[in-house]
Amino acid sequence: MDNFYKILFQHETLYRVQEDIKVAQAPIAEAPVLVSEPVAEPIVPKPTPPIPAAVVPTLAPPPQLNHKTLILIDESPALSPSNTIFLEKVLKAVNLNLDGVDILNIAGSKQMDFRAVLQHKQVHHFISFGVPFIQINLEIMMNRYDPKRIAGVNFLLAESLDIVQADDKNKRALWGCLKKIFLG
Repeated sequence: MDNFYKILFQHETLYRVQEDIKVAQAPIAEAPVLVSEPVAEPIVPKPTPPIPAAVVPTLAPPPQLNHKTLILIDESPALSPSNTIFLEKVLKAVNLNLDGVDILNIAGSKQMDFRAVLQHKQVHHFISFGVPFIQINLEIMMNRYDPKRIAGVNFLLAESLDIVQADDKNKRALWGCLKKIFLG
């Protein structure tokens, strides 16, 4: 218990007041004598060494966006014809077309930083087909087919277009989310 005050008040100067103060005789009280006690040294964490510049990845800026809906895909080398037709049908169902959205294929590209895009409200709908948001430097934890509205932007994480196209369960889940986002 004696060391408890040292831990509690380790960054403050403490004084001990002597107990034998006589106040009964004179109307003028004597000032108590204060004795300074040393306080335990504060624990200072060791500085961590800086990370070498070669280890820190440089993030590429996102490309110029022309529309309010952004679709992310990861298909190498390009979007296949069957996936293009499927995506066109999906967009048509919510009154959009391929010319009215930005499609970004991130296959083989550097890691991009999309935080500025979101801060400037360039995008209203952000749909990712098989691309985790952490891959574009957005720390958004989402379940697939569970749309979220964050800071005025609708986010949707879905399976890749190949998987959605091949499975009716994924198609129904995607359609339910798109209705919720676009058709209200």
